[in-house]
Amino acid sequence: MGAKFALAAPPGTFAAPELRRYARPIEAVAGLIGALVAGLLLMAPLDLGGSSDVPVYQLDLMVLNVPRAAAAGAAFAVVSAALVSALGRRSAWVASFGSLAVLLADHLWNRDVATEGTLTTVNYIDSMFSGILMGALAVAVFGRPLATNCYLVGALAGILIGDQTALPGSGGGNPLTSWASDSTPPVWLMLLAGLALALATAAQRAEPAGEEENTDIAIGPILAALVLVTSTAVSTDWLVRHGGTPTQIGVAAAITITAAVVAALLLPGRDGILVLLTVAVANAGSAIIAVPRPEWTAPFPIIAVVLGLILGRRAPSVWVAAAATAGLSIFAACSATTAHSTAVIPVLGITLTALIIGYCFGSAIPEQAGSAVVAMAVLIVPCLIVAMRGSSFGRVAYSPRWYRDPQGVTSAAPGWMALVITAGCAAGMLLLWRIRPARNDYRPKRALTQASASA
Repeated sequence: MGAKFALAAPPGTFAAPELRRYARPIEAVAGLIGALVAGLLLMAPLDLGGSSDVPVYQLDLMVLNVPRAAAAGAAFAVVSAALVSALGRRSAWVASFGSLAVLLADHLWNRDVATEGTLTTVNYIDSMFSGILMGALAVAVFGRPLATNCYLVGALAGILIGDQTALPGSGGGNPLTSWASDSTPPVWLMLLAGLALALATAAQRAEPAGEEENTDIAIGPILAALVLVTSTAVSTDWLVRHGGTPTQIGVAAAITITAAVVAALLLPGRDGILVLLTVAVANAGSAIIAVPRPEWTAPFPIIAVVLGLILGRRAPSVWVAAAATAGLSIFAACSATTAHSTAVIPVLGITLTALIIGYCFGSAIPEQAGSAVVAMAVLIVPCLIVAMRGSSFGRVAYSPRWYRDPQGVTSAAPGWMALVITAGCAAGMLLLWRIRPARNDYRPKRALTQASASA
């Protein structure tokens, strides 16, 4: 029976019939776990548990280079998405699996070498190949509704967990996802991701001729990412080096808003709406006081992301998303002075952040995968508000050891500046909305709800 099936198979197909039958759920699982691993590696790069024997100066050097490594990872994500879009979906799966294989080999083999003086180099390797995984995987799942949803949940959850990780040993009890700073991500999760990506790659079938034929490399997303990543990295580094006076913060905020608007205009149609929203919500989310939190609240951000995506798909409104981001900024400013005294404020802050981020992506998901990856890149690169919070110790970080410190100094200024950035991004959205005509009767939820012809 199997031999007859094999003889009847069309030329060029290489996936086993059994795998092809379950291709869609396999792709969904691979998108979820693969994006989760990529997000964790990009956002929680410093293994404090495994680096306890590393000299202090090496840890300091790594923390100083984390923003640059994150910027490199974000750039690689966008470039890889543009390249594999021209090569096709199957190439995207191959690139995803290959980058995960490199990351797994790096974690299994190169960790002992890292303790001997190359910790920063290992972090750069992790960031670059995690970026390739993030970008290639976006292209691989885009157009498959179930897989796209799972990818967004995994990527956003990984980014949130990494960004909201508490610094261990700071007297904060057992804060949410404190495990991330001790071992990120666990090897078993990477092995599971590798298996899922291998199965998804093997399950790909030959697409009908011309269905995915698109040999053009999208330049718009690459230029948009170049503008955003470069301006963010340069302005935040400049800010912490010069102490962060009010005038300097104002200049950096103007650069942030201008770069966001320019990047949005470089993307096709109204795809830039999501980029403007993510610039705003990234700064607002960085302004909240996220620690300390009880350990039992660990699932809250993930649940909130899922709810936000669902709500954004069912009742999309980019203006509601902008208003919610402004509200989050005000909440961050008003709660800053009392946030460390009760766990209610951090729990509420991280839950609202996750809900709003999910709603932004659900409401304004763009029509092209490359544009979605540019928005992901915005969440990866440490923003202006992170630089404001680190200006007192001269680093683009939440604390001298990168992660959020439950005993750190708090201020309302980051929240108010996040509100200014949100207002600027909202003005950019209005400009884009007026000068760019809607394509295909623009509906933000289209990419998540409409299957491609090959689905």
